[in-house]
This record gives sequence, structure tokens and C-alpha cells, in this order.
Amino acid sequence: MDTTAVVLGGGYAGVMAANRLAGQGHPVRLVTPEERFTQRIRLHEYTAGTRADPTVGYATLLNPGVQVLTDRAEAVSAAARTVHLASGDRLDYGYLVYAVGSGESRVPRGALAPDRLSGAAEARARLSRLAPGERIAVVGGGLTAVEVAAETARAYPENPLTLYSAGAPVPHFSAGARAGLLRSLHRAGIRVRTGTVDPERLPEATVVLWCAGFGVPQLAARSGLPVDADGRLAVDATLRVHGQDRIFGAGDAAVITDPGYGYLPMTCASAMPMGAEAAGNILRSAAGTPLASHNSGFLGQCVSLGRRDGAVQFLTAGYTPRSFHLHGRSAAVLKEVICRMTLRWIRGEATKSGAYTWPAGPTMTPQPTAPAVWS
Repeated sequence: MDTTAVVLGGGYAGVMAANRLAGQGHPVRLVTPEERFTQRIRLHEYTAGTRADPTVGYATLLNPGVQVLTDRAEAVSAAARTVHLASGDRLDYGYLVYAVGSGESRVPRGALAPDRLSGAAEARARLSRLAPGERIAVVGGGLTAVEVAAETARAYPENPLTLYSAGAPVPHFSAGARAGLLRSLHRAGIRVRTGTVDPERLPEATVVLWCAGFGVPQLAARSGLPVDADGRLAVDATLRVHGQDRIFGAGDAAVITDPGYGYLPMTCASAMPMGAEAAGNILRSAAGTPLASHNSGFLGQCVSLGRRDGAVQFLTAGYTPRSFHLHGRSAAVLKEVICRMTLRWIRGEATKSGAYTWPAGPTMTPQPTAPAVWS
């Protein structure tokens, strides 16, 4: 039986899965189009020019048993258990982890997308050429938009910045936490405008930064694998693809369609546990033991609002807000600690398979699972 694992994607879910598998002696090939690991949670800093480089060498993060292939997957043949690469090469796999991430949303003409490395680099360059008084627009009301707006406004105080949000920014925050966050944005000189906006009709803005949601690669759909309406790979509670014993999904590009998992957002706090769990279930499959249902939850959500300001919304395991929230310098420090810890968790897993742990999810009605059935 071929036990080689091919991991598609070198983001938070992919590197975590690769490390957990390689640490147990499984041959692992990690396929990623990027030459270095991108800390997406640092891209707002890179965009604003407050961080020189948001990338880290894979050699410093991965177990030595992981082979990195700098290439892009073009198609997956589940029947043949092969991956076709952009280079023309073909990889056979015993198991596949689909963790290609997000960052392929459609961006309106003239706007820039700082949620991906290439877009952040272009936005950084454009911002650096602004003359005093030229305006900046950030479109979106989620965490990415708020962090980009705050970091950029504080880095460019001579350039008026407006945040355009369809509804209330960070809608999953409590009213009190959101009020504190809005006060921080006001202190940074940011105007907040709610309602529908046409990004191509912002003539007063010299730079438009598009942060209105994540899109995923269409690799799964092209390959005939089950997907949801957004193109995310559909997996069950064990992170295994419906109807496929050898393919598992993790991270932003995968969605658990079994009941009870709708609370999981597209964040690295979801991606890393999913990557580790997918790898764990591959190990269970190889051993012929029952697979585990995914179980991950939350403690809080940290938001950077500049180098010396931030907000923390404490959460239930199911990603709903608690009454307690934190703001200001202490919140910024906590956010920075968490950002640094992500690399420590990844490196810890590279050193010892199984070292990474995460908070438990909300209580669910137990669902029966079964060992993989080999074809």
C-alpha cells in the first residue's frame, strides 16, 4: 500500500498537516506555488510598510522529512490517485491533503487585494508613492479590512482613509466590543461608512484596498470533487471527502458539510487544527482504526489596530461573543503574542508530531464514524 502523502498548499493548514505526518515517518510531499511561507496574519503590516517581510523560509518550519515542491496543482485524478502539476509533472499519492487556502477572490478593476502576498506587495508600493492629502479607501467590514485600515491609517496619517463596510464592521463582535473598536478607528483618523458601495465609483480615492471576502481556487471543482456553492471542497466531520477514502481537506478551501460545523470561520485559527486533524485521520486510516470527528473551538479573537492598539473579543467555543472584551495597548500585546505563537506551534509540530493542541469545540450530538474502506 502506498502511504506517500501529498499535501496541496503551503499555508497554515498544509504545513501543520505535513509536519504531523512526517513526524510519524510517512513520506510527505508538499506542493506549493510559493517559495516561502506567507504569514497572512502579518499582511496588513506588510501592506502599510510597518513590516519588511511577512514570509518565512520553509526550511525553518518543516520537519526534515517533508519534501517541498515549488509548483501548482492543476488537477486531481481521484480514480488514478494522481495530481497533475503546472510544470507537467505528475505525482502519485497514497493520501491527499487538500489545503490550497484562499486568496483568489475577484477584485474590481483598479482595486488592490492585500489579503494575498502579491496584492499586498502592490498595495505597499502604491501607498508609498502617495502624496500628502491623497485619499485611501478600504472596502470590507471583516477582520482583514479593519486591520488593513487601522495599520495603514496610522502609517499614513497625512492621507485620509475611509473604511466602507456593507454593515456594521466585525459583525460577530458584541456591541460593546464593536463600540470600543470603532473608537480606536476614530482615534486613528478613519471615517467609517456603511452601506453598499461601488468600488469603481470612488473617484476621491487614489488607492482602493479590497478586503471584502475570501475566494478559493477552483481546483476541486475542476477535478470533479464535491464542492459547495463557493467552490470549497466538501468534507465530512472526519475531514474526509465524501465518497473518497484517500482525500482529506483542511483550511479555508475546505468546508465540513456535516451538521453542527457552520461556526468555523475561514481563519488560521480554524486552519491549523483542521490540518493537524486531517493528518491524524490519515494516520488512523493507515492503522485501520476509526477516524475521529473534528473538534476545534475558540477562546477569543484578537484584532490589530496599529502597533500600539488592538481589540480582543473573548468567544465561546462556538465562535459567539462573550461579554468580556479588551482594548488598547494590552490587546495589541496579546495580539502580537498570538501571532508569534503561530510559528512556534508549527515548529513545535515539526519537532514532535502531535505536540500541537487546540481548544475544544462546542458540544455536539455524537456522530458515528467508521474506519476507511480501502478500494
